Amino acid sequence: MITILLNHISLASGRKYRQISSGIQAALAAGSLQPGDRLPPQRELADALGVTLGTVTRAYREIDDLGLVKGEIGRGTFIVRREEEEFTLHAIHNRPDRDTADCIRFDLNFPVPEGTPDLAAMLAELSRQPAMEELLRYQPTAGLTRHRRAAGRWLDRLNLQTGLENIAITTGAQHALFTSLASQLAPGDALAVDSYTYPGIINLAGVLHIRLIPVESDADGMRPDALAKAAARNRLKGVYLIPTMHNPTTVTMSQDRRRELAAVLRRTDLMLVEDDVYGGMEQEARVPIAALIPERSFYLTNLSKTLAPGLRLGFLVVPAGRLSAVERVMAASIWMNPPLTAEIGSRWIDDGTADRVIIIKRLAAEKRMAILAEKLTGQELHFHPGSLHGWLKLPPPWTGETFARQAAALGVQVIPSGNFGTNGLQPVEAVRICIGPPKNEAETARGAGILASILAKPAVRAEPFM
Repeated sequence: MITILLNHISLASGRKYRQISSGIQAALAAGSLQPGDRLPPQRELADALGVTLGTVTRAYREIDDLGLVKGEIGRGTFIVRREEEEFTLHAIHNRPDRDTADCIRFDLNFPVPEGTPDLAAMLAELSRQPAMEELLRYQPTAGLTRHRRAAGRWLDRLNLQTGLENIAITTGAQHALFTSLASQLAPGDALAVDSYTYPGIINLAGVLHIRLIPVESDADGMRPDALAKAAARNRLKGVYLIPTMHNPTTVTMSQDRRRELAAVLRRTDLMLVEDDVYGGMEQEARVPIAALIPERSFYLTNLSKTLAPGLRLGFLVVPAGRLSAVERVMAASIWMNPPLTAEIGSRWIDDGTADRVIIIKRLAAEKRMAILAEKLTGQELHFHPGSLHGWLKLPPPWTGETFARQAAALGVQVIPSGNFGTNGLQPVEAVRICIGPPKNEAETARGAGILASILAKPAVRAEPFM
């Protein structure tokens, strides 16, 4: 690899770091470097070129800014597949034409439109209330007492009983996740995750410089024995789990598996971060792992997957004595959750709106998923009753990126498995299909039919491009 790079770098002109950057780009253009190739460690390349480490670091930073490489903590710097980059959740979510493009969207994971609560009516109700200016003032970082009480009632619904002193109101579950990790882990600490996991934790790990350690799973979720081995080998500090309607695989753990994992966590003295944003969509909520080991658990949920994603209201339950550490991180990031959104969410919880809406949305989601399953009969589609997404495992020689590209060419957007792989691992090729974004059941059926038609034909590999 170094010999190949030296040949291309020697032909480039300009300042030293620019020669290195240009040489790497030339090697890519010539095909000498391929997507997935690992670049030499910076110090090793610096020694071979006779330049300083800072020069190579600057060159690597430049090609990273161009989107040509991706650094992975503990593994190195890798050439990215531009095919993958085009279909990252970040790129899809922030496309300028996202809401105007003529495309059937199965991309983002949010509730179906049916039954969405009446925001206009709620705002009108608030306008008639006295002393609403309170919501425009600074409030305690963890939230107003009445908002935390409402959160506690919502948590009761999810089989997690706790005191107000352990509850913080956050700006969505992603903020709760960030707060949990930033308050408890230091750069370089190791966190166990599933081989395929929520992209938000992958992104956070990069920002916070946390090492993600993939742990084997089976049909019931993360294996307790594999977690115990990973703890012994990697000096783990904790584990991140989505026990209900796992994103993206939809696996939902049995109560036995939850108890087994709780026992391992207690025995190995590990922290748990439990993501239960989908728990409210189950007809009967299961007992969270955090309820079994509250002394070491950070439990997070929200109203984004059940009521409305734009509300940005999350609830974080922390172990006894840990709230002050969490509040410090919250204060450093947003100071406090906007009281207005917490007031709206709390009122919907207290007046029964949230419960009524969930029933409507769960039934609508089940109808849409049934449509998807019927159209994809004969394919390996995994889903759970009430889930907002399905996990379609692809037959060879399909890859998630190639399938997503062909679907996009036909006007359907799905998310390939590369977005969910931990540390670049991809045990299977698949796509995630979210049933919330389509406008109605007819659009769901039309999009599912297009996906089925693609699988009915032989796979055609699209060549990666640079």
